[in-house]
Amino acid sequence: MRRQAGAALCALLSLIGLGICVYLEIVHLGLLRGDLIGGSACSAAGTAFNCHAVTTSPIGTVLGLPLALWGAVGYLVMLGLAIVAWRVEADAPRAFAALFGLSLACVIADAALLAVMLLSIHYLCPLCLGTYAVNVLMVVVSYAALRQPWSALSGQWVRSLSSLTPDRRAPVTWVIWAVGLTGLVGAFSVQYAAAFAVYGPPGNLRKQMTQFVSKQPRVTVDTARDPQKGAADGALRLVEFSDFFCPSCQRASQLMPVLLSAHHDAAFSFKNFPLDPECNRSVTHAGHAKACRVAAAGECAHEQGKFWPFHDLVFQETPNYKAANVERDAQRAGLDVAAFRACMDSGRGMAAVARDVEDGIAIGVSSTPTFVVNGVPVTGVMAPATFATFVSVVRSTPPPAPVAAPAQAPAPDGHVHEPSASP
Repeated sequence: MRRQAGAALCALLSLIGLGICVYLEIVHLGLLRGDLIGGSACSAAGTAFNCHAVTTSPIGTVLGLPLALWGAVGYLVMLGLAIVAWRVEADAPRAFAALFGLSLACVIADAALLAVMLLSIHYLCPLCLGTYAVNVLMVVVSYAALRQPWSALSGQWVRSLSSLTPDRRAPVTWVIWAVGLTGLVGAFSVQYAAAFAVYGPPGNLRKQMTQFVSKQPRVTVDTARDPQKGAADGALRLVEFSDFFCPSCQRASQLMPVLLSAHHDAAFSFKNFPLDPECNRSVTHAGHAKACRVAAAGECAHEQGKFWPFHDLVFQETPNYKAANVERDAQRAGLDVAAFRACMDSGRGMAAVARDVEDGIAIGVSSTPTFVVNGVPVTGVMAPATFATFVSVVRSTPPPAPVAAPAQAPAPDGHVHEPSASP
């Protein structure tokens, strides 16, 4: 391959990789506020693809910086190397060698990250896979531009990375370091400025949550018969009281896979708390008419082990879901429709909903979504980073003296909720 053609291709690949990383960082910044940016390109219910889950997982951040920003810095360095290879003929071999070594190191790291996604997180990030493809192509193009046999390069990629060491006789190395350090400073500045804008000064959010949690008596919720996800015997017990017609609950349903991916010891249970006086005696106004019927349909789906597919189908259309569509969605979720209809007609589904409602009333639930995290009730949807801090505080804060039936506590900073007296 001609030197200039190879350099141009490497520059183009660097720009593509940089663009993907910038978009992934936008996704990450959205998650700081609990916003799921990216649409179906990042996640789709019922599929193995979820950029948000991967982004908030333990591998999503290294040394306080999201992997997307580390990737952006790397692609800036590769772009600088490609420009040097294109414009400075004397340094082209060194630049291509550095490109080869750097991109090969990235491919090896990508393989490890892919294994973690498959074996631990159980979700794939399609945007991340795009950067993996870019890195593989970068290896191929830089190798072809070097015009050396593979036998001369295989086993020597570490030596090619040594081309990055600053050397006064090689201006290319100073370009690499200048671009890389400038990128790192910019990346850390973006990350910490964003965190400050959302959470305030460092430690402020944790201080608020510690004050909140320290005052909350722990409650006990029976989840033996409820739909569950995650680790059956997990140390983190997470219960949600939800309403299928509640917009905030829809948001919580989208964030739940993200939260669970970052907490492998979490056992998540779903309980119904429809804001509908048909089955909820604590609701005095007709808030979400027919919500009880849809909740009962969910319980009948649970009888057949199909709650979560039904749950996902309903929340795709919340808050405009039509209760008349429950049989249609039962069929779409793979249920035996005749058995489903029999369950609904017998009242077993509504009876299960009534049990959930009474459990909620007993601990003071009055709005949705309400979560109980290791016995601590909290109202509203939390962003992943906020949730991680909350979990850490709950685990480290001893409970106050127990009381029989605590009133619903106010939510800590950053929460939104659906009021029980919705018109």
